[in-house]
Parts: sequence; C-alpha cells; structure tokens
Amino acid sequence: MASDLRATATGPQLARRERPLPVLIAACLGLFTVFLQTTQTIGTLGAVQDDLRVASADLVWVPSMYTLVVASCVLGAGALADRWGRRRVFLLGAAAMAAGGVVLVLAGNLAAVLAGQALAGLGGALITPSSLALVTHAVPDPRRRAGAIAAWAATSGLGLAIGPLTAGLALRWWTWHTAFWLNLVVAALAAAVALRYVEESRNPAQRLDWAGQLTAIGGLALMVFWLIDGGHHGYGSGRALAAVAAAVALLAAFVVIELRRAAPMVDLRLMRDPSYGASLVLAAIVLFGFVGLALLEVLWLQRVRGLSALEVGAQLLAEFGTFIAASVLAGVLVRRLGPRFLITVGLLLAGVGAALFARVDPGTTFGGYAVAFAVFGLGCGLANAPSTALAVGHVPHGREGEAGGTVNAARQIGAVLGTSVLGTLMTSRFDDRVGQVRDPRVAFTDAVGYATWVVVAVLLLGGALSLASTAWSRRAAPVAPGRAEES
Repeated sequence: MASDLRATATGPQLARRERPLPVLIAACLGLFTVFLQTTQTIGTLGAVQDDLRVASADLVWVPSMYTLVVASCVLGAGALADRWGRRRVFLLGAAAMAAGGVVLVLAGNLAAVLAGQALAGLGGALITPSSLALVTHAVPDPRRRAGAIAAWAATSGLGLAIGPLTAGLALRWWTWHTAFWLNLVVAALAAAVALRYVEESRNPAQRLDWAGQLTAIGGLALMVFWLIDGGHHGYGSGRALAAVAAAVALLAAFVVIELRRAAPMVDLRLMRDPSYGASLVLAAIVLFGFVGLALLEVLWLQRVRGLSALEVGAQLLAEFGTFIAASVLAGVLVRRLGPRFLITVGLLLAGVGAALFARVDPGTTFGGYAVAFAVFGLGCGLANAPSTALAVGHVPHGREGEAGGTVNAARQIGAVLGTSVLGTLMTSRFDDRVGQVRDPRVAFTDAVGYATWVVVAVLLLGGALSLASTAWSRRAAPVAPGRAEES
C-alpha cells in the first residue's frame, strides 16, 4: 500500500529492514511476557490465596482478569498499531506489562493483584498484534515471513513453559511476589531492543474507527465475562444473561458499523472468503486445545500427583519443549508443504496426544504420560504458527496490525474458551463423581479425563475443517508460484 511508510523507506530504514533479526527478537521478547503471565499466575494461585486470604469464589478472577482484558482489547489494538505506529503501540504495551509487574510485586491485597493483572492484560493486548505486525512488516517475502512467524509463535510455548518454573522457584526460595520480577525485566528488555533497532511503521490512511473500537471492546469484554463468570456461577443466572444479551447487542452493532465503513477497523468482507474465516477458527482451536489442556494438566499434576509448582514446570517441559521445537520445524516445512497441510497434521497429532493423556489414572507416573505430553506439544507446535500465517496471508500490506489484531483476537478467544469451558466441565464432573468414590483423586482424574475428551473432539473437528478448507481452496483457484503461504 503506497501510504504505508514501507513505501517511502530509504537509507538507514532500508538497511535495517534487510536485517529483521533485531525486530524479531524484540517481538519475541514481548510475546514471551504475554504467555509467561498466564502460567506464572496459575502457578502462584495457591500462595496468593493463602497469603491474602482470598475466598475461592474470588480467586478465579486473579487469572481471569488478565485473560478478560487481553481478549477484549486485542482486536482494537491491532487497528491502533496500524494508525498510530506499530512500534509505538508495542512500546506502550511493554510499558503496561512492566507496570503490571511492578503492581504485582508490591501487591498487598486482592484489589492490587487484580489491578496488576488488568494492567498486564492491557500490555498483552497491545503487544500481541503489534509484535506480529512488526514481524510481518519487517519480513515482506512470504516464504521468509512464514519462518519468522513460526519463531514468533514458538515464543508463546516458551513463555508458557517458563511460567510454572519461575513460580516454583519464587515459592521455594522467596514469595509469590518475586515471580513477577521476570515480567518487568523482559518487558523492559523488549522495549530497549525496539527503541534501538525497530523503525516506526504505520498506515496513515487507516483512520481510527472509534465507534468500532468501543463496541468491539465492550462486546468482547462482556462475552468473556459471561464465559468466565457463568462457568462458576451458572450461565442461567440473571447477571450472566444480562451480560450475554448486552454482548450480543454490542457485537451486532460492531458488525453493522464495520460493514458501513469505507475503511473499517476490521474488514468483515474478508469473511466472504471461506479460507480466511476457516483460518481464524483454526487459530482459535489451536489455542483452545493448547492452553485449555495445559490448565487441566497443571491442576492434575498438583492435586492428584501432589507435585510442587517447580516439579510441575519441570515435567511440562516435555510438552512445551516439543511445542517449541515443532514451531521452529514448522517454519521450515511450511515453505515446502504449505500451512494447511501442517495445520491438519498438527491438529490430528494433538488429538492423539490429548487422547493418550485422557487415559491416565491417579497412579500413573511421569513415564506413563510423558509420551502424551510430547505428542500433544508436537501437534500444537506444528499447527500454531501456520494457522497464524494463513490468516495474515490474506491481508494486504499496510494492514498488518489489523490482521494481527483479528487473528490474535481469535486466538485469545480460543484460549478463554479453553480455560472457561474445560474448567467448568471438569468442576461439574468432579462434583458429580466425588460422592461416588472413596478417593477424591480418582474423582478428580475422572473429571480431568472427561474434559480432555472434549479437547480431543474439538481438535479432530479442527483437523476435519482444515481438510475441508484445503479441498475448497484447491477447487476455487490454483495456487500461483511463490504463494505457498496461502496453500
């Protein structure tokens, strides 16, 4: 797009764009903090509850506050990045993430913890689409871009893996507060690299759509609130029904507004392409399975196997390590095989891994579920980056932030659904089973297995959708040379 700063870059800007590695490092450091916060918070929940004497009904909002803010704001953050500047929005996100870390380090009550989580959530919402936009802008070649996106996506697994370890180390040697120092340090490092090496880029022609921004944030926030709160207090309660009704109304208004805009914040007309719509659903399914099952695994390892937070983090490296390795491998293979093939194979492998984990019993040792962890991580790693690259490949240059916001909104909604839906299914199943058996560990394992079979079903349905999308794409139009990212 001519109005994009990429079209006028000369001299030092052009030289730096030929060296995208520093841009990728900054983007990966930023994304690392986004996913680190997720499992780090889960790993410290027990200590937070004991230290601050938080009721169980209120404790759910400690991780949920972060998820709610990320999921509701990430869509609008992508459009802001395109208009105001991708580096600027990225730096604002890093500052918000660091500020959230400071608040959590100093928090002495539940209100302060929730404030810190909300600040960090705002940082995560700003970082996620802007970091992806920085990468896609710095690497215009589609084939090289796929590899860069794979490295960027692999960072999410690294963050999820390191979170329990930092929480475990903090709880073993210090207090839960110290776990969040790492977020502050990494966010500051990401900002420093971005300030030194990343050139600003924006699309000045992309006008801000405030009506779209406000209706999207309000609608998504209320929808996520309904998913989280309804899972613990009933989806048929008065406030749950009021929240979902308001969410539907706001999201409907958002659709009407965007369809009437000449330059919308999110071009819903792209949804006419079944491949694009399918790519967003597939991106959501990958995160639904990966984050949702990770939560089930953490809870089972802690409550049934009796492992400490540090031991849980060490064992989950079998899953997260293969996820990272597979994400890197996907960046190489996608150039030859195309994203849809890797997405299909990845989702099917992830389904196999989840099915293996669903068969564990309370006495199963690490050797009995290590293969399940590895296969599941391998499958999710193969599917994660290609599902993102597939969606980004449909959006023209100059609108990378919009593409990043849209696909990451889908990913975050998938993650929210994974934790809320699976958590609700597990809890209700446990309540039904705990009175029927002597050992509560048996009831909890049964509940985790029950929720895990839902993960298996969703992943297999995703594999079928990917196959159908591939068949439709081949019938619709032959793939042009050099456009493997869309095959």
